[in-house]
Amino acid sequence: MHLHDLLENGNRRVSISGGVAAARMTIDGNLVMGAELDAGGLRRIVVRGASDLCEFSGSDDAGFGALLESRDVNASREVTVAFESAHGRAARTTTARSGFYTRLQLPSMLDLPDPFAPADLVIECDPGPDALFIGTSGRTPRDALYRLAKGFGVEIGPGPRPQIHSKGGTRVLYVEEKSAEQWATLYRPDAGADAWTQPGYIIGQAHALPVEDGTLDFIFSSHVLEHLYNPLGHFDHWRRKLKPGGLVLGVVPAADGTKDFIRPPTSLLDLLAEHRAGGFAVPISSYEKWVRELQPHHPDPAGQARRQFEEKISIHVHVYDHVTITNMLRHCVQAHGYAAHRLLYRRNAKDFAFVLKADGARKGAT
Repeated sequence: MHLHDLLENGNRRVSISGGVAAARMTIDGNLVMGAELDAGGLRRIVVRGASDLCEFSGSDDAGFGALLESRDVNASREVTVAFESAHGRAARTTTARSGFYTRLQLPSMLDLPDPFAPADLVIECDPGPDALFIGTSGRTPRDALYRLAKGFGVEIGPGPRPQIHSKGGTRVLYVEEKSAEQWATLYRPDAGADAWTQPGYIIGQAHALPVEDGTLDFIFSSHVLEHLYNPLGHFDHWRRKLKPGGLVLGVVPAADGTKDFIRPPTSLLDLLAEHRAGGFAVPISSYEKWVRELQPHHPDPAGQARRQFEEKISIHVHVYDHVTITNMLRHCVQAHGYAAHRLLYRRNAKDFAFVLKADGARKGAT
């Protein structure tokens, strides 16, 4: 659950008691997002209807953590996480201590009298003289993917900040859909255009990589796959471009740790239907679904979807949770010319990191 986003955007489902604000902190070298509960009296965060927003599967570790911001090494505050419904309450309490990022234990919804009744998520801490950081989502390390990006490869969608660089035994082409001017208009006006002037930086499409078949050692992308219609068709195309044993290296937003957590996840059946239909252009139906799920109170949802479709606004066409992405990667191994996959997933992390290894056969052009 992306608590930072809920607080920062003033989501109507959230109510707070006392000093509570969206916050970020670097812990053990990784960015963690969540909330800061200031010093003083009882602090309380309630996310109404959280049982409808997120999957709380019964594990007591949802990736939440707490760090007491105190110089006193003996300081502590009690943190309680609870599910509350009209029929009762289930709660677990953890002691947060100074200098230690402590995992918060969650109760099971099965402990509620009616585990299927709508329930609120409640996070509260007792009074104390020190502020408390509650982390609910973090960034997945990418070092392993960077290490595997060797030889001749393509980075798809680098924007102004490519992550893989040509050096040593690595040579990279960059394939970006947007020009520097389009990027600045759509995303960040201060992004700068230096990346677009690098050798090997090409304006192109993920489904039409400008290289010969069977020539790539790797294909890397970060926060690109969720924007692609017909991802299985893209995996087919990428497999043809890879050498036998080549790697697809990907970082994809995880539904439970990003803004997508309020949307239902895509299913493998959805992806298979798109693959059968063919094509790569995002249809207006995807924009209609996006508006319906993220802007449910928009006064003109059909008109909003039409405007975004005509302006080709970049949206998250698909929402990947750990079930969807696991099923998709397994299907790629079973039916799309890949030999194996590996997935790094942490509960409520901001993203997944995955690797698909091409099988040993050389694929011909189609």
